Parts: sequence; structure tokens; C-alpha cells
Amino acid sequence: MFSFRQKIFISYIGVFLLFLVLLFPFATKTVDEIVAKTMSDRADEMIVKLKEAKTDDALIRRMKELKWMIFFRVSIITDERKVLYDSHAKKLLGPSFSQDYTLDHPEVAQAFRVGVGYYEGYSRLFKQDFAYMAKAFDFHGKTYVLRMAFPYRYIISLTRDFEIGFLGLATLVLLLFSIMTWFIINHLTNPIQQIIRAVKPYQEGTQNVIPEIRIRSSNTKDDFGKLAMTLNSLSQRIQSHINSLTMERNEKEAVLESLVEGVVAVDNSMVVQFANAMALKFLEKDKDTILGKNFSSSEKPSWEELLKRCQDKEEVLKISERLKIEGRTLFLDIVAAPKKARSGAILVIQDNTSQHKILEMRKDFIANASHELKTPITVIRGFAETLHDNPELPLETTTEITGKIVRSCERMTTLIKDLLTLADIEHLQESRLVPCDIIEILEVCVSMLQDAHPTAEVIFNLGQTDSIAISADKQLMELALWNLLENAAKYSNPPAHITVLVEDRSEDVVITIADKGIGIPPEDVEHIFQRFYTVNRMHSKKMGGAGLGLSLVETIISKHNGKISVESEVGKGTTFTIRLPKRPSTN
Repeated sequence: MFSFRQKIFISYIGVFLLFLVLLFPFATKTVDEIVAKTMSDRADEMIVKLKEAKTDDALIRRMKELKWMIFFRVSIITDERKVLYDSHAKKLLGPSFSQDYTLDHPEVAQAFRVGVGYYEGYSRLFKQDFAYMAKAFDFHGKTYVLRMAFPYRYIISLTRDFEIGFLGLATLVLLLFSIMTWFIINHLTNPIQQIIRAVKPYQEGTQNVIPEIRIRSSNTKDDFGKLAMTLNSLSQRIQSHINSLTMERNEKEAVLESLVEGVVAVDNSMVVQFANAMALKFLEKDKDTILGKNFSSSEKPSWEELLKRCQDKEEVLKISERLKIEGRTLFLDIVAAPKKARSGAILVIQDNTSQHKILEMRKDFIANASHELKTPITVIRGFAETLHDNPELPLETTTEITGKIVRSCERMTTLIKDLLTLADIEHLQESRLVPCDIIEILEVCVSMLQDAHPTAEVIFNLGQTDSIAISADKQLMELALWNLLENAAKYSNPPAHITVLVEDRSEDVVITIADKGIGIPPEDVEHIFQRFYTVNRMHSKKMGGAGLGLSLVETIISKHNGKISVESEVGKGTTFTIRLPKRPSTN
């Protein structure tokens, strides 16, 4: 494409060439008209002087006197078409020339007919082309014709000179005009070029922002200056809209990226337009391999089919799937919703694994609680029926049976108490967390342990402090620490060796309770905090446990915004580490 200046320059060249094409016929016609006009004017002057003659002889004498006015050849023809006088006839024809010589040329005939005649033709006498002019005039009541001849080669030479002169002058004028026009256009279009140069980097994509247009002109308030100001104003408004849209898009993307659900957007051709981090995790892909690409049916054919069906039916569709990702089994709900105007669809991937686990835990809890309650109830009922059916049993047998009934009742009481405690912990309020001394709580628990297990050896290491204040529910914290200390004693061969270490840090308190007991198998370590989970069911029943103790501990620590971890090795012992914040959480 040509620039505006180039178009102007090419237009001038075209005009100049057209001028050259039209110049030659115009020049020829112009010269012919000039010669004809000159001959006509000269003929008029001669006719005025010839009319003063009284006779034909006087007319001839007057013609001879007017030779200085003759172009080349001149003749006078009478009304009888006879040559009365010819300035060159005697030289060419000699003495044989007679005034009775009749001349009937086209220009003469035309002059007699309409008054003026003009003709260009070849002269056999002079062996060359002539331009003839004939003009009729009244001479004493008769019509005479004055005929003039002019060599055509002079006309051609005059035409050539005229063309060259006119061409040179026209070329000079055109050149000067073109130069002036070029400078004027260059001056006028320079602001436009400045505007184009300013905007071009944004058009080419080398700049992300439309730059400000600055006009280097002597008059910045002219039309181009106003145009630049208008473009700058529009640019600012457009950039403002772009910034708003970009901010809005970034906010939406940030919101979508922060979702725990996976979100995938496709257009009506199933090309992926957006996928957040969670969706990429579920799809096990990265952005470069999915964005701008067709949603692959090879990976998740059921998901692709769901996207297509929701667009065809224009309604929200949902399926549930079980998926294994990075070694973990996930339970997912996949929801597909069509966009407006059939422009694509949105796929939402919801991870319901935790809810599924909660449901499973509830089922297991009910089953385990029912089982744990059913066993002592069955024992109590059996022994009660035995007493009822055998009232004459010996006293020692009756005493043994009633003792077992009492122990079963105590087991049920402990189980129900633990269940109620768990329910109470789940609804622990912040108002129950009050300042208390964790050292004091530990000392109470250690004292209780030594009363319950006199043979146990406890090493209590407090470091450099005698008191550490935390925010806690004192009774629940005492219950959690007591459970850990009692387990350390119960699951150790007598005498139990227990170490309690307290570390006072700037933000939290670290409590470590270690024993040298029987330890926990590696496959059971990750499950010990689950409710009703027991490593050795027979040993737990023997100890009177129902598998709720460590679950109580983990729940209490969690409700105090703390963390508990365990390390264990079979035959060498177990270590529990508790981290508790000194100040309550602001959440």
C-alpha cells in the first residue's frame, strides 16, 4: 500500500503524462487557429485598403504596393472565378499567365459561399503543402475573393517551437507546483505521520499501552493538534476501560484460582479457554498442554461427553466418579453447565472425598459404638439370665457374676462418657479458653499417673521455666495429657519409663511425652487418631479401652489450635509431640 504522499506524487506523474498526451493535438490545433486568425486579420487589413481602388487595374496596383503585407503568396479572384492578380503566378508560369486563368479551389468556393474559406493542401506549382485562406469582399458591387497562401512547413515548425516552449514552460510550472505541493502536503501530513509513528508500536504489539501522542508543530491548536488531543483522550478512555477489564478479569481469575473446586471453560468447539490450578490437578495436566487445545476425550471421555450433552440439552448435568490421583483415591462430583447463547460450557469438579470420609466415619462410628455397647449389654444380659434362672447358685459364683456385670456397666459408662466428651469438644466455645498454667496441668497429670501406676518412672524436664501460660480449657487439656500419660504406662512393660519434656518458645509450647513401651506397628501409626481404632483389639479389651482415647486427645488439641504428631517403633517405644499456641487464635 502507498502512503498518502506517495499517492500524491504518483497522481502528479499521472497528470503530467496525461498532459503530455493531450499537449500535441492541443498545440497543433492552437497553432492552426493562430495562423488562420493571423491570415484572416491580415486579409481584413488588405481588403480595407483594396476597397479604395476605383478599377481592377487600380486594384492590381494597390496589391503590388501592399507586397510588404503579403505572407508568401496572395491572389485576387473575381466573381467570375478568374484570377485577377497572383503575386507568384508570373514567376512560376511565366508570360503564359493570363488574367483569364480560372481558379476553383475548395477554400475559394467556400469563401464565395459563406464569406471565408480555409484549406490545407498540396501545391503542384510549389511542390509543397500550403495553408490557404480565402476571404470574400465587395468591390464596387461585385464579390471578389482575396486568397492567401502560407507554407505548411512554417506552421509545422511554429507548432514544434510552440510545443517545446509550451512543454518547457508547463513542465517548469508543474515541477514548481509539485514541489510547492509536496512541501505543503509534507507540512500538513507531518502531524499525521507523527500520530502514526506514535501509535504503530501499540499496533505491532511491542507496547501494551497506547502511548501519548505529542505533535511537534508550530501550531498545536490547529486541526491536527485537536485530532491528537482527541486521540489522546480516546486512548486514555480506552486504556482505562482496558485496565478495568483487565482488573476485573484478574479478579475473576484470582477468585477462580482460589476455589477448592476445579473449573474448566470451553467454547462451542470444545476448545479449552480457561482452567484453574485445581482443575489442572484433577486433569493431571499443565496450562501449556490444555489451554487453546481441544478438550481431550482420551483422558476423561465421560467428562467430555457430559460437556457435550449439557450444551445439546441446554441444562445443568451432573455425574459422580471415583478417581485415583497421585496414589490417592478421590470421590468427585462433576457438574457441567452450558453458557449463554450456546457459546460453550463450564465444567466444575468438586472434591467430596472429605464428605465421603465423614459419611464413612459416621457409619463406622455408629457401627463401632453399637458394637462396643452391644458387647457389655450382651454380657450383662447373659449373667442376669443366669442369676434369674439359677437363684440357688453358690455365693462366690454369684459374687463373681455380679462383679462382671459391674465391670461391663463401668465399661459402658466410660464409653458413653467418652462419647459425650467428644460431642462436647465438637462444640467448644472460645469463651471456655482461659489463661492457665500448662506446667501446673502437667504436674497434676504426672501426680495422678504415679498414684495409678506406682511403679512407673517419670522424668519431668521443664527446662529453664517454672510456669508457662496458655489459653485453654483446663479440664479438657488435663484429660488429653492424662490419656497420653496413661497410655504410655499401660502399653509399657512394668516398670514404665516415661519422659515429659516441655519447651517454652516465643509463639508456642512444645510438649513431648515419650515411653519405652511396646510401640505401634508402622501400618497402624496413621490410623491411631481415628475413633474406635485399636492396634490390638484383644489387648484393648483387656485394658478396658474402646479406641476413643487418642481420638479424644487429637480433637482436644485441634480445638485449642494445636497440632499433635507421633513417632513409634515396635519394641522401642512411642513419642507424642504436642504444639500449643500461647495466645488464642484470632480466627
